Amino acid sequence: MDSILRQAHEQVLPAWFAPKPSAPFLDYGLTHSASLASGVPEPSLRLLLTVLAGYPISIFYRLIFLNKTSSIVGESARNSFFLVSGLLMSYYFNSFDIIHPLTTCIGTWLICRVVALVAPKNRSLASTLSFVFNFGYLLTSYKYAATEEYDICYTMQQCVQCLRMIGYGMDFMDGQPKSSKKKDVATPAATEEKKVDTPAPAAPAAPAVVRDKTPISFGRDIALAQLPTLAETIGYAFFPFAFLVGPQFSFSLYKKFISMELFNVPIPASAAGSDEAKAAAAATANGIPQGSLRYATRCFFLGIFYLGLGQVLGGFFPTAALLGKAFLERSFAERVFIFWWTGKTILNKYLGIWTIGEGPCVLSGITFNGYDAQGRPEWDGLRNVNPINYEFATSLTQIVSSFNMNTNFWAKLYVFKRLRFLGNKNLSALGVLLFLAVWHGTHIGYFFCFGLEFMDMETERRMSARFGKPINAFIARQTGVAHVVAKAVWGVITWLLTTSALYFAAVPFDLLQLDKSIQAVQTINYLGIYVMLALLFLDIFLSIVMPKKRSKSIKTE
Repeated sequence: MDSILRQAHEQVLPAWFAPKPSAPFLDYGLTHSASLASGVPEPSLRLLLTVLAGYPISIFYRLIFLNKTSSIVGESARNSFFLVSGLLMSYYFNSFDIIHPLTTCIGTWLICRVVALVAPKNRSLASTLSFVFNFGYLLTSYKYAATEEYDICYTMQQCVQCLRMIGYGMDFMDGQPKSSKKKDVATPAATEEKKVDTPAPAAPAAPAVVRDKTPISFGRDIALAQLPTLAETIGYAFFPFAFLVGPQFSFSLYKKFISMELFNVPIPASAAGSDEAKAAAAATANGIPQGSLRYATRCFFLGIFYLGLGQVLGGFFPTAALLGKAFLERSFAERVFIFWWTGKTILNKYLGIWTIGEGPCVLSGITFNGYDAQGRPEWDGLRNVNPINYEFATSLTQIVSSFNMNTNFWAKLYVFKRLRFLGNKNLSALGVLLFLAVWHGTHIGYFFCFGLEFMDMETERRMSARFGKPINAFIARQTGVAHVVAKAVWGVITWLLTTSALYFAAVPFDLLQLDKSIQAVQTINYLGIYVMLALLFLDIFLSIVMPKKRSKSIKTE
């Protein structure tokens, strides 16, 4: 038995999970030449080229398949298009390593299918097996494919697909106990809609709910009463505009999209009769609201701006420079300043690639988010980053709600809320961060980063309750110039503290290795850690010497 396990560990598993050479007919000469000319690594350029390929493909889909009124192009044809184009794009990026995402996709569907046949009343078994299978496969891929650097290979798609298929399995589990109840509740509503010729007063509320729940990646109706077909599952997993860098979204949204149900959203009654509503109703093509092209163009240029800015700043603030002897020869203030900018530069590339990747999703139509109060179509349903809120965030809570939004939403729904049995929100939050750290990879730098995030957010929560509320109340009492100045000063202070905590944690995230991370943090004398600990101990000390009085209002809350 030992010899079999040793042989599997030393020969079988490495042969299966190690990245394979590219197919001979996949000519990466263009990216190799561009890499030599720009200094950008070839895998990074291939990643960018794959994401950019989504633009012409989404335009083609838009012209041929995005037609709500067509009797020829149907749900099956749309799914087939996404299945074929997604597989081709994945094959270009992964070559023979496309076998790994195909294995986990088909494997998850088979698990759900077999459990549905063998134990139809125990879908939780399918969810558990899907979780173990996908997460275990991802970790094994990391073990045999990861290096000491940030790897751009098949594990990127595997990382994204891991969450997608885990969520798929959980949605299938949730569909068993809730499906019958949902049918009982939905039937009267559907009957009532048929009886009334004019919209009921409550009907316009639906678009408002959609608008408030941006992003729309995971709505209230994501449970799968029935197992989707294998073709639908592959089309969902390999959705060509989101299989590589996200965003995450539920199968329910994908199903609504390919069936065109996504676009059955009425214009709010508050906008009825307005010029904007009339223009929105008139400006439709094939039954699809207009405006997505303008939004997608914005995504493209904003993403290019962030990537270009990251490339330029990366020349001035490379992460490796923090480990050099020349960096230590600078003054302490200079080192802190460079460390801050290095952290910001690291995160710019994520802002860029996510924003560029949003564009093809918008062009395809899957991001349709109903109408605003004025009756204008909204196309921000799957945006992964809110640049304005992110750049000017004055708290880490605002950062979480504006950065990698759909993954955070996924983690909240499928991990945080599933840890209710712990009976403590802090433990649930710690469980989420631990899961995300392992999901990113086995490098210590990820655990360093997410551990700092947990401690920073706990510190922020305490400081906000002890100092933030009184200071905000003081600012609110001021008038005129004093109010403006006090608000601006406090805003700058909280912005600086927030960004400093964020960028400080981003450096270990990029360096990956523990020794490199400690060496970098040591160059600024562990400043971020000491400030955080000082604030925590200050709150603990003040809690002892100045205990808060429990009021009835607090107890009620």
